[in-house]
Amino acid sequence: MYEGAFQIQSEFGGRNLFQYLLAGDRLVLIDSGIATTPETTILPYMDRLGYDPARLSMLITTHPDMDHQGGNAALLRAAPQALLACGEADRELVSDPLALYQRRYNYLRADHGLGFEEQPPPGAGSRCRVDIGFRGGERIAIADGWELEVLHVPGHSAGHLAIYDRAHGSAFVSDAIHGHGCPGIDGRMAIPVTYYRIEVYLSTLRYLDGLKIEHLYSGHWPNMRGEEVADFIADSRRTVDRLDRKIVRALLGCPQGLDLKQLIAAAGEEFPEWPSDTLDLAMFAVNGHLERLEETGRVRIAADGSPGRFVLA
Repeated sequence: MYEGAFQIQSEFGGRNLFQYLLAGDRLVLIDSGIATTPETTILPYMDRLGYDPARLSMLITTHPDMDHQGGNAALLRAAPQALLACGEADRELVSDPLALYQRRYNYLRADHGLGFEEQPPPGAGSRCRVDIGFRGGERIAIADGWELEVLHVPGHSAGHLAIYDRAHGSAFVSDAIHGHGCPGIDGRMAIPVTYYRIEVYLSTLRYLDGLKIEHLYSGHWPNMRGEEVADFIADSRRTVDRLDRKIVRALLGCPQGLDLKQLIAAAGEEFPEWPSDTLDLAMFAVNGHLERLEETGRVRIAADGSPGRFVLA
């Protein structure tokens, strides 16, 4: 990476899991992994660098997901002086794993029978107070002449944050950009895209494309530089367009309508590289496309009392 910037690597669900330590006069940590990541990975890594956790000034949770916030409570037990920050729109989900599961992972269960377990697993961590809610535009000085810019980059979550180090041309975007899915450590596709809201996700892609980003660091994807960054953003746009068109084609071929599970299967036909055992994770993106198509009048809910079935308007 570069002087004062460190990538901390572990594994979760067959994928790389990255956190980032930015070390100047102050230390800032981006994301905390799952509940065990601080003890097994982050704190030993800091110890090898010679950094006392008592120097940590801030822990930034980029967005509400178990593998990015689960270690918050454990990390703050080792560094109780550190402030916990996240996007203002994500405060409740970041502070409470139960809210994360009920409102983010399982919000499609009632109408579509899709979701996760009802109770958070141990890896989701425990309740943890959020001290600061960022809205984007804030600046964090960590040394003389070195500051970090907080970016609001929603789509995967309402308050998703990225950290931009303008002096080094580097952006730490976590899961704000999805390409055509998330790769595993072995290089093969591990999970589908999991963005939620289409228009704001596209807005985030346009925003990041307009920044001067020479180096891009994420939560799971390989590090990218130069033209690789623009290619990744372009791939993300193409994926949105392909998935949108596939959903419309699938509904055109079935006038009686399709439910969300059937449309996820159709998405899998368009993206055969998405593994069958994780294909249901496409529910968030597919549902987001359906919501946008409904808002623009192209899709409607079936009028026969079947709220889980979609037809072309």
